[in-house]
Amino acid sequence: MAYFQSRNPLLAGWRPQLREHSQDVQLGWADAAARAVEGVQNSGFLTKIVEVETGSVVGSGLRLACRPDAEALGWTEKRASKWARTVERAFRAWADNPVECDAAGKMTFAKMQQAAFASYKCYGEVLALLPIIKRPSSLTSTRILMLPPSRLMQKNDELNNVVQGVKTDGWGFPQSYFISERQRALGWNEREIRAYDADGRPNVIHVFDASIGTTRGISPLAPVLKVVRQVEQYADATLISALIQTIFAATIKTPVQGIAAFDGLTTAGDTSGFDVDAFGVKKGDWYDGANIDLTQHGRIAHLFPGDELDFKESKQPGKAYDDFMGWLMREISAGAGVTYENATGDYRGATYSSIRMAGAIEWLTVLRRRSNIIVPFCQAVFNAWLEEAIFKGLIPFPGGYFGFIAKRPAAARATWSGPAQPQADDFKAARSHEVLKGIQGTTLAEISSSYGRDWDDDARQRAEENRLHEELKLPLPWAPDTMLQTTDGQKKELEDGSNDGDGTERKDSKPRGRSTRRGAKDPAERDPAESSLQEELEETLGGD
Repeated sequence: MAYFQSRNPLLAGWRPQLREHSQDVQLGWADAAARAVEGVQNSGFLTKIVEVETGSVVGSGLRLACRPDAEALGWTEKRASKWARTVERAFRAWADNPVECDAAGKMTFAKMQQAAFASYKCYGEVLALLPIIKRPSSLTSTRILMLPPSRLMQKNDELNNVVQGVKTDGWGFPQSYFISERQRALGWNEREIRAYDADGRPNVIHVFDASIGTTRGISPLAPVLKVVRQVEQYADATLISALIQTIFAATIKTPVQGIAAFDGLTTAGDTSGFDVDAFGVKKGDWYDGANIDLTQHGRIAHLFPGDELDFKESKQPGKAYDDFMGWLMREISAGAGVTYENATGDYRGATYSSIRMAGAIEWLTVLRRRSNIIVPFCQAVFNAWLEEAIFKGLIPFPGGYFGFIAKRPAAARATWSGPAQPQADDFKAARSHEVLKGIQGTTLAEISSSYGRDWDDDARQRAEENRLHEELKLPLPWAPDTMLQTTDGQKKELEDGSNDGDGTERKDSKPRGRSTRRGAKDPAERDPAESSLQEELEETLGGD
């Protein structure tokens, strides 16, 4: 194999250096970030890709579902559920108020999630601080300060385990961050911020799609930046060609091909008397006095004898341009993590099956980036907020603040639900869920999560709607359709299904009817449809 690779002419000139991924990130981070930011700012195609993926991953913001570990906390499930509802209400009130959650007082927590994902697409990282800022009108002091990852200094010190501005221990765990900040008198200054305080509260949120041995991330758009540039150059060249053909819409066609052509046709002894130089001068004088203006209508062009006015047709980009540009955009879409149809809006030739399959593959990328980028960002913020809320007594907790510190992992458990997976046909998707539920192939929690909802919240909301309708003497919106959907009906079904045998048999819930004909014996078991048909025939024939 080594001999083949060394002798293969296609691979002879392809000899990249083998380095660790962290080294590649260090060498190319600044250039990749600058080009990605410039591309997103000036390319409508890249801007739409970022917008589409932000809508799929974040949407209007991930929704908190507090899930404390009741067993680890020594609580009952009812007590844990009640405490979780209290935490969720208080956190949503904090997150929806920019004055409470944002250090600058401009963005809600949902908007910060969108900004965090946009930062990841351009820089490959999310950087934020969690300062304590007291304000007279605020109940809490926990704030979020979003920073561009370019503020994280490109500082390297191997002796102190500092790589690209991140100081780690011997195992790679972050200890502190070197961040550049602007001061009024001193300008830009370097500041070292500890990753966690003495109680384990995070001071810095630094999220990226980590790989082996890396302390920084790189833009996921880096592999397609070259293709983005090629698309722009190809489109510009095609547009310039079309513009030239449009600007020079008409030219003068003359049978005289120039002085050099006539010189080649004549010989030294030629005495035809045709003076090429004089002919050129006369023709030039003619057109100096002629005015051929295509911008005015109804003009008559007076051309030199023998000349013709040749109109040029502007050629539009053909199928070759469309096909080639389509393949370039498909490469960009695949590298960016979205489908070609979602990135371009071109659904020509797409079918329901192809869109559904492409959406299912894209959804796996959405879930991965949501769980790797946005959920850690949200969870870090929630942990910091919950710690302060319990410290100030806004959220009750057995044992107070120190009791929470001792059981923080069990108390701060949470899930985050985001936008639902887009469906090409909502009815078919709902029917699929109905069939899976009927064969016990799914759960209510899984169905709710596929629509970006929390099943516990949905169940409580349905119960509240039933209670309000019952109070107002209105029909219940979530009334059971059959007896099996009620507790009494389920108990009766179990009682009818019981037997006196060894427990492996089941009696029919409804006794089998006997024939009304004289002398007839019990018929053999038939399909219900056939039984109904037989009874209908008997009534029609008037049997005794």
